[in-house]
This record gives sequence, structure tokens and C-alpha cells, in this order.
Amino acid sequence: MSRTRLVFLWRRLNSSFWFVPGLLTLAAVALFFVTEYLDQAFVRSISSLPLLFSGGASAARSVLGAISGGIITVAATSFSLAIVVLQLASSQYTPRVMQNFMADRGMQVVLGVFVGTFTYALLVLRVIRTPSGATETFVPVISVTAAVLLALICVGLLIYFIHHIADLIQSSTVVQSAHRDSLRIIETLENLGDGGVEQSAEERSIPEEEPLVLLSRGSGYVQQLEPDSLVRAVGGKPEAKGPVFVEVPSGPGFFVPAGEPLVKIWRAGKIDEYKVRGAVVMGKERSFQQDFAFGLRQLSDIALLGLSPGVNDPTSAMQAMDRIEAILIALGDKKLPHQQASHDADGTEVIVRVGYYGFDDVVGLGLDQIRRSAFTSGQVAVLDRFLELVGRAIAANKIPERRHSLWERALAVARLAPQEITDPRDARNLVLHAIEIASPLLETELRDKVVSNLRDLLRYSRSIPGSEHVRQEVKTALRE
Repeated sequence: MSRTRLVFLWRRLNSSFWFVPGLLTLAAVALFFVTEYLDQAFVRSISSLPLLFSGGASAARSVLGAISGGIITVAATSFSLAIVVLQLASSQYTPRVMQNFMADRGMQVVLGVFVGTFTYALLVLRVIRTPSGATETFVPVISVTAAVLLALICVGLLIYFIHHIADLIQSSTVVQSAHRDSLRIIETLENLGDGGVEQSAEERSIPEEEPLVLLSRGSGYVQQLEPDSLVRAVGGKPEAKGPVFVEVPSGPGFFVPAGEPLVKIWRAGKIDEYKVRGAVVMGKERSFQQDFAFGLRQLSDIALLGLSPGVNDPTSAMQAMDRIEAILIALGDKKLPHQQASHDADGTEVIVRVGYYGFDDVVGLGLDQIRRSAFTSGQVAVLDRFLELVGRAIAANKIPERRHSLWERALAVARLAPQEITDPRDARNLVLHAIEIASPLLETELRDKVVSNLRDLLRYSRSIPGSEHVRQEVKTALRE
């Protein structure tokens, strides 16, 4: 198993809701055996020490019964209320807030300590003995004392739990989580070369013959792709001269229905189908393992809900847009995953082509629906923040294709503003803001396109009162 796969499995296991509670419960069982051994070995010499439990067998049973019954009741009640609160929060922000709750380490630790304390108290109850016949009284004072200490820790964790669940449903926390997970993946991408130019691999034409097609056996999202494992699985002596071609139509983040092509292979000799399928890990939902665009999807959902008539919370929408801006700026000096790459497998060239997200796809995923929803709801402040976001992202991305993709979004706002915004002053200000964004682009390779776009804006803005100001700003920008 490759290191990439091990890291993926570890992260997936580590973020599951039951893993940490399970470990802490096992730790409680191990603690019981340790304290029981100490009680058996030193019960006579330590029974009179201060701070240790000094009651009899009946008192010990009462204490442990109260601890076990109280802790499990508090745990059940607390987490039931937490689920209700999170369901209400998911309707206001995004249903994926539940996913954040399941993966939250604080929640996992609280549940683990509660369940571990309950388990520990039950195990200690089992070894308490009262005198009957030849059996002597045995009160595990160390174990009972440890149970009391664990109960006090649970009280502290209950206070922490109430605070943490209140913080977890705050809009700032929800958007920060999606932003943080996306940046973690972006940091693993390669940096752009000198001059901020993204060198793409030379496109190689796919052979004309029919490929070997492996169909997806189940429906799901691509969560992890291992190109190295894929290359090893198809490497070997090819059937014809030339390189072996492998195409994965849907990369990380895309949904693949059952029966659709999962992998296509040309010119391969004998392949290991099991390893080929194993190189593409699928799941029931998108994952942050290799899919930084998933964070943009979450942030866009939060913004859309904030702009919806039922919620009407533009502040949360703009908080999500702040994080979208940070992600687009972070991509400014990073290469996106190459859609085509050449590999060597025991002397055989293997060309792997993957359907990754392009930069225009990423921008559309994060911004397009927000723009449409802002026009529908008439939130001029959100549209103005949208243009500010685009302007800063353009300044951070030096590649002409990326700048053009971002400029197209600003242009769309400026084109629609005269028709969709009822207040002429607001419409004019949006158009002027777009012209301000366009001015630096007139000194780049995009000059001809931007000049044509600005002339179009003049035509669209003729109906706005005060359009002379727009005309003057366009002339000033072109003159400069």
C-alpha cells in the first residue's frame, strides 16, 4: 500500500466520529487494569492515605453507580441537544456543518471521555466485594478515587462542550473551517515558476483505436487519486509501439455514476484491474483529501443561503466571500494539478490524463451563483464586495488566462447592473467599480479584449442617469 493511500486512510479514520472515542474507551479499560493491579498490590498500605476514597463497599457502589448513571445521562442529553442545534444551524448555513461536527476533535474527545468514564465506573463496580463466607471485603480505593477524578474531568468537559458547540455554529467558525481545509491542500500544490507562468505539459493526442474501459461499479464522488499506483498497475510491455495512455475522466471532486467510465486505457499490455480500480478511491461525499474546490463549494452554499429570502443574512454571505477571496489569492502563486503528465514504468512511457478542475471552473464554482443570487435579492453591497473580491484576485494572479476568467465575472456584474439595479446611483457605482478593475488590465496582454469590453459597457450604460460620468471614466482609462 502506497504512502499516499496510508495517509488518506489515516486521515479518513482520524476524522471519523467513533475513532477517538473508541481509543479513549480502550484507554479507560487499560486504566482500570492498572488501578486494579495497584489496589490488589497495595490495598493494605495505602488505604489510610489522605485524598483517597475512605468509604466502605456500600459507599463505593453508591458513588460508582451515581457516576456511571449520571455521566451516561448527561452524555446522551448533551449530544441529543447538540444534534438539534446543529440541524438548525445547517438550515441557516450549509448541511455540511454536520460533517464539521462529526470531524471535530473537541466533540470526539468529549464523547470519548464521557463513554470512557462510564465504562471505567462499570468495570470498577465489578470488582468490589462485600464479606460473604470466605470472601473478604475488597474496596479498590485507588480505582474509586480515579473514577471520582474522571467524573470531575467530565464536569469540566461539559462546560467546555456547551461553549464549543455554541462556537461551532457561528458563521465565522463554519467559513473558517472550509477555508482552512482548502488552504491545507493548496499549500501542497507546486509553486509557479519564475515570472508567474504556469508551464503545462505538451498535449499528446490519444490513439485512435478503441480503449479498454473500466466502468464504475458503484456511484460516488472521487475522493483520492493515486497516479503512481495507476502507472504501476498498467506498466509493462505495451501491445503496440508508443506510450501507454491512461485517462481518468473524472478527477477528485467529481461524481461518477455506476456504469460510467472510471478509467480508460490505450495500448496497455497485461494490467492489474484490481490495482487500477484501487488507485481511484470513491466515497459517498466529497472529501478535502485532494479537492480544494470543495471548500469553495461550501463557502458558496453559505453565501447563497445568506442571500436567500428565507434567511436574508448578507453579513454571513460576505463573510463567506471573504474566505473565497483568500482562496483565490492563495492560488495566485500555485500551479493547478496538470491534466496530463508523463510517467515512466520500467522503461515504458505512461501518459496519464485526469479531469481536474481548471481555474475557470474553480472561479465559476466559487462566484457565479453568488453573483446571480445577489442580483436576484438586490443586495448592492454584496455586488460591490463581489467586485472588490475580483479586483484583489486579479492583482494576485499574474497568468493572463486566470485574469481573464476573473475579469469576465466583474464584467458580468457591470453589464447587468444598468438593467437589474433599480437605483441609478447604485448601478452607476457598480459600473465605475468595474472600470476601475479594468484599468490595470489595459497594460497587460488582455488590453484588446478589455478595450472591447469597456466600449460595450458604454453602450449598456446609456440608459443610466449620469452616464456621462461613466463615459468620462472609460475615456480616461483608455487614454492612460
